[in-house]
Amino acid sequence: MMALALIALTSCSDDNDVDLSNRKFVRIDQSSVYLTVGEKIKVTATVDEIAGDSYKLLWSVLDANVATAENMDGNAASITAVAAGKTIIKVETEGGNLMYFADLTVTEGEKSVKVLSIGSGMANDATSSYLNDIAKDAGISLVMGNIYMEGASLEDHIRNITDNQSVYQYSRIAVDGSLTAQSGQSLKGIIKGENWDYIVFEESLAMAGISEGYQAHLPQLLELVSGFATNPDVKYLLHQPWAYAKSATEEGFANYDKDQLKMYNAIIEAVWTAKESAQIELVIPAGTTIQNGRTSYIGENMLKDAFHLNADVAKFATACAWFETLFGQTEVTYSPNNLINYDTKLAKQAAHAAITDSKRVTVLEEYIDSPTRVYIDFGPIDSPAPFNNYRFPNDPGLVNMMDDKGQATTLGIAVDKMFTGTLERGLDNGLGFPKTASEDMFFCDGIFIPVSGFKVSGLTKGERYTFTFYGHINDGGTQTEYHVIGKNEGVSCLVNDYNMDRVAAVKGIEPNDDGTIYIEMQPGPDNVQWARFYGVNAMVIMAEGY
Repeated sequence: MMALALIALTSCSDDNDVDLSNRKFVRIDQSSVYLTVGEKIKVTATVDEIAGDSYKLLWSVLDANVATAENMDGNAASITAVAAGKTIIKVETEGGNLMYFADLTVTEGEKSVKVLSIGSGMANDATSSYLNDIAKDAGISLVMGNIYMEGASLEDHIRNITDNQSVYQYSRIAVDGSLTAQSGQSLKGIIKGENWDYIVFEESLAMAGISEGYQAHLPQLLELVSGFATNPDVKYLLHQPWAYAKSATEEGFANYDKDQLKMYNAIIEAVWTAKESAQIELVIPAGTTIQNGRTSYIGENMLKDAFHLNADVAKFATACAWFETLFGQTEVTYSPNNLINYDTKLAKQAAHAAITDSKRVTVLEEYIDSPTRVYIDFGPIDSPAPFNNYRFPNDPGLVNMMDDKGQATTLGIAVDKMFTGTLERGLDNGLGFPKTASEDMFFCDGIFIPVSGFKVSGLTKGERYTFTFYGHINDGGTQTEYHVIGKNEGVSCLVNDYNMDRVAAVKGIEPNDDGTIYIEMQPGPDNVQWARFYGVNAMVIMAEGY
């Protein structure tokens, strides 16, 4: 629109004379700028290569009621949005011989907090499942971006910036929770692409406890990233990685003599030393959160393999740690539907203890013993203990089911509303269940049987229970609704498509006076599968007293 590089081209005697052959110009690098009220952004200018270093640039906004400009070092200015409207950003050389313009649009609306992590994938693991939901529950609009390359070190990031390599995965979760995933991205492009409030660095897991790597590379990486960041008030943080699983065979574990606690202590020393030497604002103590969780009954199951977080408790715990660090709030009120209350509280305590005592492991004494659960596997392929095997829908049902500690209970289960039958699809899972629990199931084609279900008996009057459901099918468009009915009732839905680790939970259900509850299953509201498939592979029952 009004991006005019030169204000006079017609007369060599004009006061604003510009001779292109002498390369005399000034140009704003951003042709259009969009802000919300209260937001700040750094804009930069490029000047001619011959005499540019001698220019003193002056910045202004034509309508100061819409935004203001403040000169910064190095041909840059900080623009602050004041009120909704459209105006022009202007940069000029002292004396007004050269000038340039850029459009500025300011809109009303809630300013979102924008966070970007740069790392090897651990921050993505820690934030991708729950952080935006926690923020939304607290009334905070959050944009979470993670740019990463598996196993990348701080040194790798420097090299990739210097060589302008487009080798990164980029995951962005918008305020509404929608996910955008892209491959082949560059650090420079993603950093400059949004006005990030926080930029978080993490070292690769193998190098996470080696101080020399931070000291050698973090200052240079910080300087490079600062040159691309557009927010003049951006804050820089460090993400503290967690130690490998004790059983890890990864080469990097040898850096710590394959000793988990030795690795954890080395990470603590390296990360907090780097924070002080590089003058980093804050550390997100995800590693301490996981180490705290390992003192509970979950133990090494905080990870699903050598270094990836398990899908539920660990990911929720690290998301809580991120939230408390970023927003300074001491209580996470959000509780995910797929976690029992016991595990929700465990995760929150692991995170909060890490915030209050970041450099030391806190033993979660209240959660050393596991809650008593009753596991049920549906389908003809038997699973080992602690599962109770309900093989076919026309079987008489189960009584005195065993709990996960091998003790007989009063609980029983029987089909109350018919199923189409069973399926055996040989599918695995990422929940830690044996494959036998996920490769077979009870199912229905909803076009023929719109509702199926169970009667559960032997529950304790006055107690409240959580019912957790898992279903897995190698198909598309499926969804199952689980409706649990006692003195009160609750509903939860689960997409069954290629489901490695999602579960649905209905919490706080009180049985009828005779100790019974009823479970009704049907196609979920988003089920678009041609036969309206729905089903269940496994179920877990747990009293909520824990």
